[in-house]
Amino acid sequence: MAKVCENGAEDCTDARQSPRGINSDRNELWARTATELAAAYQAGETSPEHVLEAVLTRFDTVNPTLNAIVTLDRDGARAAARQAGIRLAAGKSLGLLDGVPVTVKDNLFVGGLRATWGSRLFKNFVADLDDAPIAALRAAGAIILGKTNTPEFAASGYTNNLLFGPTGNPWSPGLSPGGSSGGAAAAVAAGLGPLAIGTDAGGSIRRPAAHTGIAALKPGIGRVPRRGGFPQLNQDLQVIGTMARSVADLKAAFAIMASPSSRAGRPIHALRVGVIYSIGGAPIEPSVENAFVSACRVLKELGHNMESIDAPWLPTEVNELFFELTSVGTARVLAERPAWRDEVTPSIRDAAEAGAARLATDYLTTLDRLAAFREYVRDALGPYDVVATPAASAVAWPKSDPYPRKIAGYEAGPRDAAAFSTAINLAGLPAIVVPAPVKAGELPAGLQLIGRMGSEELLLDLAETFETAQPWPQLAPL
Repeated sequence: MAKVCENGAEDCTDARQSPRGINSDRNELWARTATELAAAYQAGETSPEHVLEAVLTRFDTVNPTLNAIVTLDRDGARAAARQAGIRLAAGKSLGLLDGVPVTVKDNLFVGGLRATWGSRLFKNFVADLDDAPIAALRAAGAIILGKTNTPEFAASGYTNNLLFGPTGNPWSPGLSPGGSSGGAAAAVAAGLGPLAIGTDAGGSIRRPAAHTGIAALKPGIGRVPRRGGFPQLNQDLQVIGTMARSVADLKAAFAIMASPSSRAGRPIHALRVGVIYSIGGAPIEPSVENAFVSACRVLKELGHNMESIDAPWLPTEVNELFFELTSVGTARVLAERPAWRDEVTPSIRDAAEAGAARLATDYLTTLDRLAAFREYVRDALGPYDVVATPAASAVAWPKSDPYPRKIAGYEAGPRDAAAFSTAINLAGLPAIVVPAPVKAGELPAGLQLIGRMGSEELLLDLAETFETAQPWPQLAPL
């Protein structure tokens, strides 16, 4: 595999100056980032009401093509925008996200809105209360625009379900944004709100961010408290995180949603960065590899010490653990639902049947293996301040397919594109994804930066310096 370009090493084509360009609609209100909107509100240049109407017009224009937002709360959002406008006019802003439109993945609870979990089993379910992070955002003045599409039970790496159908990628609507936070990623990249709240149990925030050219933060286990909501399918692997078009927006949302960390405020100069180029010989798309090499070069030029290391996990072990956890969790959800077999997708049915057949002792053995895996990976990566990997092995693929059928010309399986992501959930570690520099005509690819427990602020600061050195187009050319 290629390494960081130095002294004439291979793959040295400079892809850092992205030829894709900034979208010509960049100055439209719907195209502003959350922090840009906050500044415009403070300067009296616009109001939450005007911004919301611009986003709603954008929704009417592009969502019929993308199918990113599946439940829109026009009335509720307009009422929230009016209240935000009154606060701002009175000089009583609640903070950076006051009056900023936000979408929420459809596996999370927003009080008063349906939460379908992408399943016909929950098509008429309406949540009574907000999930804890959503309540925190609402208390900070964020405007809840609506719910974004997700595969059934948020359990697939692409976004399609029997209720709403597939979601398209704003870079090419015939392609998938990935999943399971595919609707959230597509919404942000298309200008349907600058922020989206999603979940990540195996790469569900990070991979869609990579496929749509945006930034995303997956917190480590425990940093974003969660209460209420649907039951977890995979022990504690699934965390609630944020997707945005700028790192500053990720910072603003995380500060509201997260609990404090003793690691906050650590300097980011001259970090020791472990670089993982490949996982057990698994294929990686050449454009992804080249983008990753270019991204690592940027980090090196920023003064960080880049060291090539081997991945301390194998895809087979990761995939087995993940399926064992998820299948039992799926069986638990469906055990109380009569006639569920006729209402769910074949993949959910197969997982539930496999989970129901497992003994309690088998599941406890799986938890023991998870604990051992967690300790081993954390110890192996512990000497490094940050570990860098590609966010996904593949670029976006046709939305009719549940996963890329080929990667780098090789036949691919359902979990091959997740070779760099799911192990990080099993280890419980935080990770951030930002767009990596790609060449003209290539689809987006992502740089993943993995930190130690409690190091989310360090990752955010590092990602922000990368963003400054390597700006990316903030909007897809839809």
